[in-house]
Amino acid sequence: MAIMNYDNRVFALQTKNTSYILGISENGTLENLYWGKKIEHGEDFLGESGKNPTINMQEPQNVREECSSFGGMRFKETSLKVLFSDGVRDFRCKAEGFVREENHLEFILEDIKYPFEVHLHYQVFPEEDVIKKWRVAVNKGEDPVVLERFYSAEYGLPGEGYESINYKGRWGAEFLAHSEPVNSGKKVYESLYGLTAHTVNPIFMIHKQAGETCGEVYYGALEYSGNFKTVIEAVNSNFLNILIGISDTDFAWELGAGESFETPAVYAGYSDAGFQKMTHTIHNFCKKYLMPKEFAKKPLPVLYNSWYSTTFAVHCDEQIELAKRAAKMGVELFVIDDGWFIGRKDDTAGLGDWHVDKEKFPKGLSELADKVHELGMKFGVWIEPEMVNPKSQLFQLHPEWIYQYPGREVLMGRNQYELDMANPQVVDYLITIFDQLLTETKIEYIKWDMNRYASEMGSESLDKNQWKELSVRNTKGVYRLIEELRRRHPEVEFEACASGGGRVDFGAMRYFDEYWPSDNTDALDRLSIQESYSYLYPVKYMRAWLTDDFGMDRRKIPLQFSMYSAMCGSLGIGIDLNSTSDKKMEEIASYIKVYKEIRETVQFGDLYRLCSLKTDKIQAVQYVKDRESVVFIFLDHEQYGDAFHCVKLRGLEENQVYQFELEGIQYEKTGAFLMNRGVQVKLYGDYDSKLLRFKKKG
Repeated sequence: MAIMNYDNRVFALQTKNTSYILGISENGTLENLYWGKKIEHGEDFLGESGKNPTINMQEPQNVREECSSFGGMRFKETSLKVLFSDGVRDFRCKAEGFVREENHLEFILEDIKYPFEVHLHYQVFPEEDVIKKWRVAVNKGEDPVVLERFYSAEYGLPGEGYESINYKGRWGAEFLAHSEPVNSGKKVYESLYGLTAHTVNPIFMIHKQAGETCGEVYYGALEYSGNFKTVIEAVNSNFLNILIGISDTDFAWELGAGESFETPAVYAGYSDAGFQKMTHTIHNFCKKYLMPKEFAKKPLPVLYNSWYSTTFAVHCDEQIELAKRAAKMGVELFVIDDGWFIGRKDDTAGLGDWHVDKEKFPKGLSELADKVHELGMKFGVWIEPEMVNPKSQLFQLHPEWIYQYPGREVLMGRNQYELDMANPQVVDYLITIFDQLLTETKIEYIKWDMNRYASEMGSESLDKNQWKELSVRNTKGVYRLIEELRRRHPEVEFEACASGGGRVDFGAMRYFDEYWPSDNTDALDRLSIQESYSYLYPVKYMRAWLTDDFGMDRRKIPLQFSMYSAMCGSLGIGIDLNSTSDKKMEEIASYIKVYKEIRETVQFGDLYRLCSLKTDKIQAVQYVKDRESVVFIFLDHEQYGDAFHCVKLRGLEENQVYQFELEGIQYEKTGAFLMNRGVQVKLYGDYDSKLLRFKKKG
């Protein structure tokens, strides 16, 4: 069984390769006894304690609790803070019961005085080496109870010397991984933007000098797309405490009589073989359990987005001509970006009025969609559901439908306001308008954007005493909208975009089929962004485009380098086809042809980060699926005439023979040779690159 119970004192959550051991102490505290490589005999932990006996500290501060509460002689950051009606602000509880099923365990923590419970849920995925945690708070009494902090999960790791990895990002520079020691105090990763945003991510990766293929890594990801907080604290009782969940900043949730509140889930795992094993484990789990089933097993099409060809100046005839050119290159999905709806001549007007502009499309979008379909492609459009411009019919009709404080000027972001997605009327309206759009026109893809951050979180639809609930209610409203649109239109592919990678998280993965990781499409920058993104997020979800240089870094990169960089993910094309020569289009078409041949391996294979420009002279990325392996190799700048580089592959079968071509010569080598001796490649000058394809012989 995945969950073993020993004398109602020790509970072993067992996966194929890991163990997570819980214990109930004599005073009823639920604590973590162990997390790591599998220990088959959970009974060995009977009589054991997570306390450090050499530390002169009272027990709550000296225990790796599964649900620590503010107060009660605890001085670390805790995972729960509650306010009872008489002003008491701590939760003094005991583990009074549990419910065990095959792969699910639930502990009930009851306050020793108040009719208030916290239910800790654990779901074990044995074959996938992942454990899911979430919590439910229940008010069993008549008086209201206020949750002032309620994280989703807590983890404790014994000892010191840990490092924490997250990101130090911004627009155009998302997913810049940063590892730093946590030897004293605490490290806080938090978003207050109203969504995940570009700076840090709702994850944790904890290690002690781990590498790609060696060392222990503890990791987890939050299934949530709103304000979050992750706290990594070196507790002065010789252990590291990890908290992750909804941010408690400007948060409070009142539970009336009989009401409950459920947190988003955390998916966590342990690797004893570095970041590579972590990546394979969580990628495979996502493919099996989190990705929407309609597209989880289908490769994403090669798309063309017309934004850089026309920006807002879209017209049906011109879009048809672009579609013809895109089809000639082998594109499978044609997407019209911003500017197709009424009033949208620039970014100062039109958002909220999701009706086709008849001046630009006299016969509606169907004329363009039909032509795109005749050309053998699918058709998609851009939308930004959560926003409204002051210059729009919607805002004139419903100025109360935005977040705002009474008596305060509403601050503008990108010439737009944020719709009150906590208001059911707003979400109902958006469901109706987009359902109509998807019903009237055969649209198979939606690029869902979100281009400003939250501010003035006040709502006319909710009592002011509940305004601290708005961030959570907003996220729930977004989920309700996408969930209902998917239910009504299961054939539509949805992409999550938020000024680039502002909505890359496991919460969005549940509802969307892919991410737009960054507006930065510079091929060299993207290598770093894509490398760090890939630690926890699947390659298939990583849209990567070829575009013209639009001023990000003002450098000229060869087409091959740019295409190979984009071919490392789910390929898209975004160049200005109006100014692209026929010769260049033919070149791009040849790369698209090759990509389609290797797409299954790239999007569904196991990823190996062989070399990184952060530490090596080259970047090398490998994908392995079934009988095929694909390797992309990139050189930034040649130095000191050093043109030869040895690349050692991974993930092959040692005794199998693999066929490949290098510099026009056919080779046959064993997996053992390719993984231990490696392949020597020549890369010259600036921005050279290679694609190697290996096929198992026979």
